[in-house]
Amino acid sequence: MKKIQEIDNFSYIISLEQIKRGIEHEFHLVCSMDALRELPKRLNVMEAKKASFNGNLKLQAANQIFLFGTVKAKLIQPCSLTLEPVVTNIYKRITRTFFIGKNENKPMKKSVLELTEKSFDNDIILDDINLGDLFMETISLETPDYPKKSGASISLTETESINRENPFSILNKLKK
Repeated sequence: MKKIQEIDNFSYIISLEQIKRGIEHEFHLVCSMDALRELPKRLNVMEAKKASFNGNLKLQAANQIFLFGTVKAKLIQPCSLTLEPVVTNIYKRITRTFFIGKNENKPMKKSVLELTEKSFDNDIILDDINLGDLFMETISLETPDYPKKSGASISLTETESINRENPFSILNKLKK
């Protein structure tokens, strides 16, 4: 049986202890009405019809948690060409790996932080995971910046042709 929970203020925190007890934690989150009203302000869209985040967190090793999930949303945006409403459906499968870090205040030996392509594949967590942050991050990355209504195009028509005098035409008159 699925236990559906409403997410409000885009915050749904799961503690590490909760995941460690059950080894696998299944979640089914839907946006509350208040969150759906807040979503257009955060994403700069006209309206949010629905949004949900389903998946599970699985303890893979003593210090590693995998997240497998699906984010779905239905947003209304203005067409970038005609400004008419466009329905944007978001369906994104996400996978993440979280490493459980230690809460130690040891100074870093290196003063230069090296970022590689692998640096962005894994997240380090200390006490808990906020699924609301992952939810908002995915929706904001998947929302098109310039949505276009199907068949919309820009048609440029010429206005009256303006006869402009050549600036050197005055010189021709002086020669005479």
